[in-house]
Amino acid sequence: MFACGSSWYAVPAESAAEVVTFPELTRVPGAPAYLLGVFAHRGEVIPVVDMGLLVGTGSQSTKRAVLVRLPRGSLALTASTVAGVSLVSGSLEPLGSSGVHVHLRGPAKGAQRDVAVIDTDGLFDHLSQGA
Repeated sequence: MFACGSSWYAVPAESAAEVVTFPELTRVPGAPAYLLGVFAHRGEVIPVVDMGLLVGTGSQSTKRAVLVRLPRGSLALTASTVAGVSLVSGSLEPLGSSGVHVHLRGPAKGAQRDVAVIDTDGLFDHLSQGA
């Protein structure tokens, strides 16, 4: 579980590889504002996605991110706070009918707080389409 600003998120444990402090990023010309840039990590180029900008709650100044690894690629989701691993329970229905909110599930509760569970495969597909 991690927060970006006042919003809390969870990713499946099998997708969350590690928490990273990312260095100076290389900007990607023409990329959407939520794609802050990329950095090299252990021989792989990792895109950094500002969760606040992506979901519309505003950017948070942070150098930390949750590194998500999927069979087809990796990405880093910005995190202002990391709470660690927790069991999450509740409804896992999409929190919206369009855009990125289709890939956020909830309402869910984990470690005494409400969280949106990220469908990491769906989010990866959404971001890959340049949406």
